[in-house]
Amino acid sequence: MSDQASSLRQARAQSHYPPSFAFFGGEGSGVSTVVGELTAALAMSGQRPLLVEHQPGNHQARRLGLPTSASFASLAISLGGVSDLLVNNRYGLNLVNLVASSEERTRMSPRLWRRLASEFAALEADNSVLLIDAPALTDDPAPLCIADNLVLVLSPDADSLTQGYAALKRLAGDYARRRFNVLVNRASDFDEAQAVFNRLSGVAGDYLSVALRWVGFVPQDSTVRKSQTLRRPTVEAFADSEAAQACRQLAQMLPRWHAPDSTTQRASYLEHLLMTTKSLADLTGS
Repeated sequence: MSDQASSLRQARAQSHYPPSFAFFGGEGSGVSTVVGELTAALAMSGQRPLLVEHQPGNHQARRLGLPTSASFASLAISLGGVSDLLVNNRYGLNLVNLVASSEERTRMSPRLWRRLASEFAALEADNSVLLIDAPALTDDPAPLCIADNLVLVLSPDADSLTQGYAALKRLAGDYARRRFNVLVNRASDFDEAQAVFNRLSGVAGDYLSVALRWVGFVPQDSTVRKSQTLRRPTVEAFADSEAAQACRQLAQMLPRWHAPDSTTQRASYLEHLLMTTKSLADLTGS
């Protein structure tokens, strides 16, 4: 009887995974920079964040000064494990490389899927939050379909607003996403950031059935580019800069942004990703 109760407790514990936040936005909005800085800020504050990389080229590893790793797509050939995709640094920042096209994921054998999903579930359960550097919606919609929370990163550039609105429209119309956090990057000051959000909110309010929540902004700061050259997070290399201070404040508030569209208990992120990829492929006939 005690063994049965222990098994039930273990199953319940394994069914609860940390909240996930997928970051997306128009080209040139600085999405990857923002998600990398927030992850570093969380790690430096003693949290256990897992940064999920969906962008090719080991961009996040290079940006944060971490070793490069194998990609998820390569496991179909190497038959390696999730540990081959994982790198970390001295203050507890974990980065996992899940780069693979939707076609590469669907071609993986069910047996490999199950093994990798099980390995990832153990990794996921050992972290407090997932921050996802999502691929372009037009290339691979699955990560943005399944993340608990979506964070749209805008910049004051007009193209950023146009592309951001287009992504909102598609996510709402094609994938039934309704709640969006909005973060403005590279704003000269609070007033400019608020104006960018108000423009998006005004257009979306007229044409889309979505809820937009302003969560803050990161100011334009030359130290961000300098830290990229040094291959170190701004929050570490230039801790007193305006951008670093803003990122630390945003990271501190990030857990409070958790308000998923669905309260249904979900599977592990990778398992959910693989299942959704296959379902979308079946739906579109790909």
